[in-house]
Amino acid sequence: MKYITVDLFRTFKCVASACTNPCCKVWNVNVDRQTYIKMIEKEEELGIPAKDWMIDHGDRITIKMGADGRCPLLTKNNLCKVVVKLGPEYISEECTQYPRNYMAYGNVVEESLYTSCPIVISKLMEKKTVGFIMGEDQLPPSEYPYKQLYQFEAAVRAEVVMILQETPEVSLNTRLFVAFNILEAAVSMYQNEQMDLVSLQKDIELYAQKSVLSALEPQLEQVVDESSRHQIFRQLLAVVSTFTGYRRFAELVGQAIKYFDEEDIERYVTDAQAFKEVCLTRYSDFYTNYWVYCIFSDTLSLPDYTKAKERFIYIAIEFALFQMITMVSFIKNGRLDQEEYIYIISTLSRIMEHREAFRRELIGKMHESNIVSAVGVLVFAFI
Repeated sequence: MKYITVDLFRTFKCVASACTNPCCKVWNVNVDRQTYIKMIEKEEELGIPAKDWMIDHGDRITIKMGADGRCPLLTKNNLCKVVVKLGPEYISEECTQYPRNYMAYGNVVEESLYTSCPIVISKLMEKKTVGFIMGEDQLPPSEYPYKQLYQFEAAVRAEVVMILQETPEVSLNTRLFVAFNILEAAVSMYQNEQMDLVSLQKDIELYAQKSVLSALEPQLEQVVDESSRHQIFRQLLAVVSTFTGYRRFAELVGQAIKYFDEEDIERYVTDAQAFKEVCLTRYSDFYTNYWVYCIFSDTLSLPDYTKAKERFIYIAIEFALFQMITMVSFIKNGRLDQEEYIYIISTLSRIMEHREAFRRELIGKMHESNIVSAVGVLVFAFI
């Protein structure tokens, strides 16, 4: 087997009680049946009957979260009672694995981490660039019917990552616009059953030239209508506000909604510029890292490559949402708090990565608004 691993994966360690946004809250956490049986056997040592904190649905077992949204076995110090009283070998498979993610494509396994973990976001903020590690072992490859498509998609994705990482002097908006155009061209080849990577790479080499990107940059600045962007952001924030359980996050979203309801477009443009000036200085590397990371972990779409475009736009919407919520917090407080920034991104990621109903609703709105396009990326990139 071959492995493609994001460099953060190898060094990741849970910080347990030091975590600012624990994963043991407001989640639908599954428990494997083997762990379920062990928890029944260890009821006396844990001090809580299994039926009081786990629900057996027959086809799956879930943890019954408390009224405060916390796992009943999470202590006041954010430590797991299972680990404290029984040892780490007793926790469930899902709790052991998170935030690690494994995707198998025949003889290739891709390893990444969910951005819903605040430590992952924190590490992405610390890094200059995201790196990838290639590995191999002696395990036999499994049968896979989409090998050719995976190889094509992965090669296109690598070219997109190259555009983003190797031209940091060009605005992220411009790089993302070009990246999406490359993706659209690749999807078109797939639809026409002519996946010619050599031909596509010639176009990519042209796009990747600094002179071409620099010439494109001022043209794209005139494309987005700020009034339309302002209206779209209001609509997106309203969708996110429907989720309850994250009290602190709900307050921040409510604050952002109020801002977009009360402030006019001129004030928004001024405030957005002030926010950008702070963020571009402090977080420019992080924004590229975030996009590279999300493109690696969430844009392959097998066996239907056409969905890769909506996945790309979905990342853009998530990016825009956490920027909007943070921008309003920045304007209200007169400063940008990094801990709050990390909290907003990780909590929003929990909603967008792990709630399928929300994902379907948002993708439906994307198609209704006809924003699955390169211009759509410009609307949501915001930086």
